[in-house]
Amino acid sequence: MTNNSLPAPASRHALALLRFPDPRTDWVIFTLATLKTPINNLAERIEALHKEIPLVGARLRGETWIGGAAPTLELVDGDPLGQRALDRPFDLANEAPVRFLLSKEGDRLAIATHHAAFDGRGMLAMLRLLTEGVMPTAVESPPPGEPGSKLPLLKRFIRPADALEPTPGIWPHDSYAVGTAELSGRSITGRLAAAAVGAAVEHQQRRGSTLRKVGLTIAVGGPPGVGNVASYRRIDVAPTDPIVDLVQAALASPEEPGEQVNASKTLMRMLQPVAERFSDTILITNLGRHEIGGVSRVEVFPVARGRSAVCIGSCAVVGGETALIARARDLSPADTRRLLERTSELLTEGE
Repeated sequence: MTNNSLPAPASRHALALLRFPDPRTDWVIFTLATLKTPINNLAERIEALHKEIPLVGARLRGETWIGGAAPTLELVDGDPLGQRALDRPFDLANEAPVRFLLSKEGDRLAIATHHAAFDGRGMLAMLRLLTEGVMPTAVESPPPGEPGSKLPLLKRFIRPADALEPTPGIWPHDSYAVGTAELSGRSITGRLAAAAVGAAVEHQQRRGSTLRKVGLTIAVGGPPGVGNVASYRRIDVAPTDPIVDLVQAALASPEEPGEQVNASKTLMRMLQPVAERFSDTILITNLGRHEIGGVSRVEVFPVARGRSAVCIGSCAVVGGETALIARARDLSPADTRRLLERTSELLTEGE
């Protein structure tokens, strides 16, 4: 779709999520930034963003985006992280696919989006506008690549990837944990994945279980700009495998997941009863280092979904800290924090 022209049909990337056969997934992703100084004209910059990129205020009718009013800036008490306004499901028929939240102290700014409309890099581009006044450009889905082999999916159907043992109890909301790391050098995404798998192995051991087949989703960024053009690669590994090398090889592959090449509505509906069998153990995302003026730290939280509904990610600003995050649907806050802390330790040990 052309983000500067509405109405417009949902893109292939959007349809892969809007038609996804797991109804438990809300597809809410968000970014939190620590501001060096308060910003006084955020509302005006949101209006300018909406004027430049109408998708920011769009509504969804069926599978078509139509124009709508711009979202407003919401003030919240304390840190936006953990506020229900941040990660509540979007009603795309009646509200814009993006929310902006600001702490009343003016030091923490959050952008939450529906992933069908915007990806992680899109949120960071919006953040640059809000903090620096740098207007982003819209980005469209590029032509699809070759769909990946269906053999790994068949193997998943026969023998699904292992799930991390959930924390006993009822957890009505996702759990979040944040940390800091010093990351440099090559193969950061692969090293992050290897450390996360090591931490997951120890989590299983504490729960009296064993992690043997680890399904990894590795996020892959698309062209820069505001929109949803992110892709991913899916691999299965054992904890004893050379995970760093396998992740880097997957990232270098031009093949795309079949559902992003063509999200057949009929096929997606048929897969709903067995979607869980194809799902992953952990989602890994590394958004790299970005130049964002006025920001000392940025944290990006992908969607927690799949067999474990656990994701581990990293993002950094030039001259600032590298933030590590964990998000989990079925783990307690303590288990989520423990998983992230151990991931961070294993990353440091691997330096």
